Amino acid sequence: MSEKNTAVAEAFPENLGALAPIPTDLVLSAITVKNQVNLIKQVMDAVMEVDVHYGVIPGTPKPTLYKPGAEKLCLTFRLDPQYDSTERYDGDHLTVKSKCTLYHIATNQRIGSGEGSCSARESKYAYRQASRKCPKCGKPAIIRGKEEYGGGWLCLSKKDGCGAKFAINAAAITTQPAGRVPNEDLPDQWNTVLKMADKRALIAAVLNATAASDIFTQDLEDMPAGSVAEEMPRQQAPKSSMEPQRASEQRSSAEPPSSGPPPQGKSDLDQVGPAELDQILNALKKTCGDWTAEEKKAIRAKLNKHVKEAFHSPTLNELMVGDVEEVVAWILSQAKS
Repeated sequence: MSEKNTAVAEAFPENLGALAPIPTDLVLSAITVKNQVNLIKQVMDAVMEVDVHYGVIPGTPKPTLYKPGAEKLCLTFRLDPQYDSTERYDGDHLTVKSKCTLYHIATNQRIGSGEGSCSARESKYAYRQASRKCPKCGKPAIIRGKEEYGGGWLCLSKKDGCGAKFAINAAAITTQPAGRVPNEDLPDQWNTVLKMADKRALIAAVLNATAASDIFTQDLEDMPAGSVAEEMPRQQAPKSSMEPQRASEQRSSAEPPSSGPPPQGKSDLDQVGPAELDQILNALKKTCGDWTAEEKKAIRAKLNKHVKEAFHSPTLNELMVGDVEEVVAWILSQAKS
């Protein structure tokens, strides 16, 4: 018996009989396990970037692993993901269940697996975002006007609108569908549903195979419900105390994140992530940065109410990417004159 396995036998003599059928050379030592954990943390600190490979979502105790981060761990441990999926159709609604199995590239040995599923019945795919269009200029820039300025409806110039105003009961506005409406083009989402199922399976497989669940959690679909407006500012991901700050992390707190358009590569029907929530946070800072605590509390409550009524979304976390521009415009419209 090797020195390593002799140590295992001495430490757990009562389990020696149970361990006997297992090839003893395949047992990992405590040092090997510890080194693997340290390697994952080193890759996280030296290679991975916050909001690219992983992120920290308010209300979650651990960093959230994204697909690029899972791919970096596959590269680190030389893992080859292979997918096996099943598809089920109910009319235009597609449900995909995917199993990802990881093989070691050098030996072709099976290392681990994980499963994930996705359905076109999920709200981000089953619905689309409808915005009211201005009867005069045709731009989707209609928002509710502020009560102190007469209320009604406004074609917001900041959204490339014409500035026209309409009565609160204007049929040309109120009869238009707004918010979430059923998506008539579900087949356009089928490829996205397949890729999402594969992505969820990949992340699950990587966490299983590398035993990294104590470091990372699953992707954004594990994000708990809760008002981000009550939890801002967003938490920062933990970093090694030995690592110097990246240039992007050295930005002064006086320089809020950009409130520009959502990052490229995301669909309007994708659920918001850290980048979109930063846009909303930036708009709040710009609008009410010098307000009193009571005024800030009031606008947070008003914002949550607006999100529920206009987008049928219980929280900001559950908005779609396509909602963000209108939410930001609404926040900016609340600025004091």
